[in-house]
Amino acid sequence: MSQFLVAVGASVVTTMGPALREANGLRASWLPWAVLVYALALGLLVLPLRLLIRHIRPLPVLVLGLWLFVQSSVALTLVSGAPAFLAFRAVQGAGAAALTATAFALVLALDLDGQRSDRLLLAWSAVVVAGLGTGLVVGAVVGAEWRWALWANVPLTATAGVPLVRLLRSTRRREGEVGARTGDGGGGLGVGQGDGAQDAAA
Repeated sequence: MSQFLVAVGASVVTTMGPALREANGLRASWLPWAVLVYALALGLLVLPLRLLIRHIRPLPVLVLGLWLFVQSSVALTLVSGAPAFLAFRAVQGAGAAALTATAFALVLALDLDGQRSDRLLLAWSAVVVAGLGTGLVVGAVVGAEWRWALWANVPLTATAGVPLVRLLRSTRRREGEVGARTGDGGGGLGVGQGDGAQDAAA
């Protein structure tokens, strides 16, 4: 769900039409920048955030991503002027990067034996493609009501975030139980450390 929202966020503004441009002073030639700044923030920050997750628990990064994605989505419906709009699109991309880095770390942690990697990659790719297509359709449909498409990110992000938070907490509890049984004081692999171990083993 989180990766679906990330993909929708990347493409939805491309087809929102003249209402979006008029509200924010975006000339037609500037509209690609609304996509580019999001994609740049997402692409440039995913790797640093993945490295950060290897050193700290992923939950803070997830919470940061959820907060940035929601707040920037709301801000995009309130600001006026192209510079402010593009700036908050970059912030939204940063939130998307945090969500992507956390989801990737979680997938690796849940697949340490590597047996399901191909299926997980296929599912991930399908979700991203579906999100990109959905964003194009939604942007074209909403038209003058483009703000509602951005406001919808609030309940949708919560729908995606709450299960992720619970899953991360349950994973941490299971690691603690395994650590207690093996006598290492609960210092088993965290989600961040687990994918690092997998990378090293590969």
